[in-house]
Amino acid sequence: MREIYAAPLPGMNLAEMPGKLIVIEGTDGVGRSTQIRLLRPWLEQQGRAVLDTAIKRSELAGKGIQQAKEGHTLGRITLSLFYATDFADRLEHEIVPALRAGFVVLTDRYIYSLMARAIVRGADARWIRNVYGFALKPDATFYLRIGVDDLIPRVVFSRGFDYWESGMDIHPSEDMYDSFRKYQAELLTEFELLAKEYNFEVIDATADARMVFEHLRAGVARVLSGEPREPLFSVATPAGEVPEATSKKVLEMPTPVKPAASTSEEPAPAVQALAKAAEGDTKR
Repeated sequence: MREIYAAPLPGMNLAEMPGKLIVIEGTDGVGRSTQIRLLRPWLEQQGRAVLDTAIKRSELAGKGIQQAKEGHTLGRITLSLFYATDFADRLEHEIVPALRAGFVVLTDRYIYSLMARAIVRGADARWIRNVYGFALKPDATFYLRIGVDDLIPRVVFSRGFDYWESGMDIHPSEDMYDSFRKYQAELLTEFELLAKEYNFEVIDATADARMVFEHLRAGVARVLSGEPREPLFSVATPAGEVPEATSKKVLEMPTPVKPAASTSEEPAPAVQALAKAAEGDTKR
């Protein structure tokens, strides 16, 4: 039976979900969407049914969040609850039905990004964990890890700084560049803490897109085969307790997992083409 973090949504039956829930986490601009575009055809070429989803895609709340954010007037609690509504709707109407049907569900971000954003904006860490207590525990969470200095050029040479991803709503600085750096630094610190608490599999996202894909492909293949994984962290936080998320101490992260020998075959031509294009995007 599927596990959840606290209590399920009303009426949700957790039995018989043979699919796999795989999360790709990381901050804005780190390459999550690129990697999902690479993983999906690779999985489909194996004959697997795949659903990919992301925040702000729910029928109930997705468009509303986008419209509300355009006005730059959302309060911190309202923003958090808006995202929680979006997630609950996608969980009930997309993720759970796909898992029941045996799909591999690839999700671009999960509750962890939403919790990190809320905590950086001043939300109580215990409260925000309770808000997302109905979330299913993923089969694996792959965290694409990057530092601020490596992140900034990617953002500058792609779409530029965004109001919300620069944390301008909490005014860390009047200058958007300085605001982005300060906000992202705090956000990345929260990710480090969440990585320890929830035992993420950490992948170095400073490498080119093809190398990141090779690491991800090996990890996903292991999950689908049912092969056990040695924990990357010693999870010592007792159930129900919150780690010292306000300490802002960056944790030591392990060396990224190397691809297993069983996944050393060359990916299909379509996947190679996507990887090459993605690599070019990161260098622009």
